[in-house]
Amino acid sequence: MSANSQNVTYSGSGEQDHENTEGAVTEVMSAKCVKVPLDEHIFALINKNNLVRQEEPLKCSSNLIDKVILNYIIVKEILSNLSWQDKLLCELVCTTWNSAVQTLRREQLGPGDFVTDFRTHSLTCGTVYKQSGKFHNNPLVVMAFVNTSGFNMSCQCKLIKPSPCLRPCKKEHCLIDVVHKISCAPKDCMNIIRSDYTTYMPLPQSVTFEHTLTNLKSHPFIGGLYIPVIPDVKFHTINLKSNGNMQDDFYNTVDEIAKERTFKGVLVYVTDKYLLRSVEDIVFLNYLKDVQPNVPYALGGCIIEDTIFEQRDIDGIVDAVNKGNDFISENLISIGLFTIPKESPCNEYNFDMYSFILESSDWTKAKIQQAINEFSKKVPKFEYSVVIKLSCVGRDQKHKWEQECFRAVFPNTRIIGCFGNGEIGVNHPTRPPPVVPTNCVKRHRRDSGPQFGIVYSYSTVFVYIGWGKITLP
Repeated sequence: MSANSQNVTYSGSGEQDHENTEGAVTEVMSAKCVKVPLDEHIFALINKNNLVRQEEPLKCSSNLIDKVILNYIIVKEILSNLSWQDKLLCELVCTTWNSAVQTLRREQLGPGDFVTDFRTHSLTCGTVYKQSGKFHNNPLVVMAFVNTSGFNMSCQCKLIKPSPCLRPCKKEHCLIDVVHKISCAPKDCMNIIRSDYTTYMPLPQSVTFEHTLTNLKSHPFIGGLYIPVIPDVKFHTINLKSNGNMQDDFYNTVDEIAKERTFKGVLVYVTDKYLLRSVEDIVFLNYLKDVQPNVPYALGGCIIEDTIFEQRDIDGIVDAVNKGNDFISENLISIGLFTIPKESPCNEYNFDMYSFILESSDWTKAKIQQAINEFSKKVPKFEYSVVIKLSCVGRDQKHKWEQECFRAVFPNTRIIGCFGNGEIGVNHPTRPPPVVPTNCVKRHRRDSGPQFGIVYSYSTVFVYIGWGKITLP
């Protein structure tokens, strides 16, 4: 792509999209790393092929089979334990099974998290992928936060647990590709954010909790968040790849979405290929205020190394691994937007988003705890919730304290994110401006000014996403 080309990618992930799903991979002996193949039954479903299996069926009473297949309560109980990929197949069996699957999609709305941590393993003795539980529902979006040392790592298939292939092959796989296949195939909805340092705090009762990260760590790490499809909610992506018409491309895409949708929250990742010379370089994000002046929204972001918001780039990662090179996308700014319908009679699933900024003046433990407690009193507690934490590396040893304070007031909320070199955010709900003594030196590199109120330094931005029943007002 030439330096002057423009490219905006817009996708609404609330709908199933099979068009770009990869087929089964043919083994090429000369290749060091190969794409992970889809399971044969998923591959057959996507391509609408008949799958002939050389297996002897179990002998069972036809009367018993009919009772099981046609009993809605039994069917629903059985299907509730399946992954969402397998539910895609089951909903095609009959109307009873289809009805059970649709009901489960409305009931199984809990988020999940996953991790590939290399602290206790190496590429020679094996790599373990863990997830907090079975991903029951179709994904709305899967976010993977990856540090630089873990981004391009690959491993022999037989050393990856669980094996990404139905029968472990003799090839190597890029570990990002493995995560993509396990978590969201056959749906392309994975956003990858690469940063030198990541943060990850699952729930204490989760099998992934032992891999918690609260401080700056540099060992190879892949952590992710799984948000299921929530009725009426869509996740859209915008990739800005050229300085030429960047703002116009953003305005046009936002205008198109805003015709029928209301923005609830925005995540912004500015790559280090688009350096902010001044706050004016990113202030065009405030256009959302013009689009919906009377409806507040959450906003959080930071400056990081790179993003992958287009799934075709997964192939580029595998190619880069084979060549021994780092994969670098063309993305300058990647934006994720959560929306709900404008004309919806009610927000049935109570989906909402809030954002909160710990500014440079919130430096002492007492101020951090007080600010987080005040935020927790202003937002409702949801049945399901997750938090994206985007923080400055320059906040020193405050990261662990901030996360522990946040966990204390939101005990059932997963926290995940990354560290950058400049933060983007708004306070929703609004927060009184900090009172800074005249004899105190503010710890920041540049002042964004009250006219913008969007770019910060030495700060932490929390983006709180909640849905389902409201447990506390």
